[in-house]
Amino acid sequence: MEIPVLVHGKGIYDSLSRKMKYTGMVLEKSRIKEMGRFEELAQAHPGARIMDCSDSYILPGLINTHVHLEFTPSGDTYGAYIREDRGTRLAGAMEHARMLLRSGVTTVRDAGSSMDLVRALGSDNPMDLETGPDRKKAVAETGADLPRIQAAGMPLTPDGGHLAFLGKTSNGAQGLIQAVKERKSAGCGCIKLIVSGGQLTPGSIPERDTYSREEIRAAVETAHELGLPTAAHCLTTSSCVNALEAGVDSLEHCACFRRNHRTGLLERCYEPDVMERFCGNNRFFMAGISNNYHMLDPARDGVKKPDEREAFFLEQEKRECEIFARLSDLGMRPVIGTDAGCGFTFFHETWLEMELLCRRCGLTPEEVIQAATLEGARALGLGDFLGMLAPGYEADFIAVERSPLEDIEAFRHVRHVVCRGKIMKQGE
Repeated sequence: MEIPVLVHGKGIYDSLSRKMKYTGMVLEKSRIKEMGRFEELAQAHPGARIMDCSDSYILPGLINTHVHLEFTPSGDTYGAYIREDRGTRLAGAMEHARMLLRSGVTTVRDAGSSMDLVRALGSDNPMDLETGPDRKKAVAETGADLPRIQAAGMPLTPDGGHLAFLGKTSNGAQGLIQAVKERKSAGCGCIKLIVSGGQLTPGSIPERDTYSREEIRAAVETAHELGLPTAAHCLTTSSCVNALEAGVDSLEHCACFRRNHRTGLLERCYEPDVMERFCGNNRFFMAGISNNYHMLDPARDGVKKPDEREAFFLEQEKRECEIFARLSDLGMRPVIGTDAGCGFTFFHETWLEMELLCRRCGLTPEEVIQAATLEGARALGLGDFLGMLAPGYEADFIAVERSPLEDIEAFRHVRHVVCRGKIMKQGE
């Protein structure tokens, strides 16, 4: 009989009350069995093995709903991907996953990589890396355990569309339906649709939509019939509308781009008359405020005077945060996604997105924690066993030195990481 583990924390976060409610938590294998005061639980479980985190605050493991594990952060993400061979890309993807885990992210959605990554994870269900006929081989190849990974595999994109370089494209309603079925058979845990152009892919026009509402709906309905959540890459207002009306579960980016004809640059323009009709819509959305944020650090921090182009992009940052607030006011539900791998967006900086949502987008620390944990789990379709610390839920948690309810910067330094009840990082 396996000995239970009794976790002792300075405070343990309760997602329902949004407070540090407990000091003790009993684990049985990979699940949480009981919550309460440490002293009382110690008396009730005298033979339990103690996991001493009494100098730290314990919270659910973070959930990053949007990364690209096969991409290498750089000034030429596309070029780097094309130049790398398959083995190098997959080895990099596994190391990126480890970086996420060490930074406190215990569950991650890969929102677009090749189908090679899905196969490399070695399981019929990429979310359950404890099982599957090729699990031992996958662990041997990667050399370390990984966070929980929900892989979209190759996104659904048309000929010449954004991320088409990742593999096979999909055209028309029937093509999309077939593509969804193929992703399910291959072991993908979700469906990612590219419903507007993108900036990373040569030849793709960001402000141009790709699929019609009816085509998106055909893919979404098929995905839902197969039990797969859906997410849509939306850079225009019209693509957001198409995705919302087609029933997509989560909207990615929500940039509201249009082309500024004077400068030739993309600018963000929120259209209240269009979006207000979705008031009360509780769909999930990911903004990715931290995407490429470091590009403007010198100008933003006053190290140098911004030139005209940098001043334009600083203004776009403000608009991006305003759009986030407008979508939140409509009733849409934010989740944490960073787009790590694209440009200079790093895998270990989920904390940066959380800080920006708190400091620049008006969320409270409690709301940011909710977005980074329980809401993220719900967006991935996993909210019945992930995203909070409660009896019956998976033992995925992190420990930080300071309470993030008082200082959101606490997430910059994660001391302990536990995933599936196993210690993945301890005492740093």
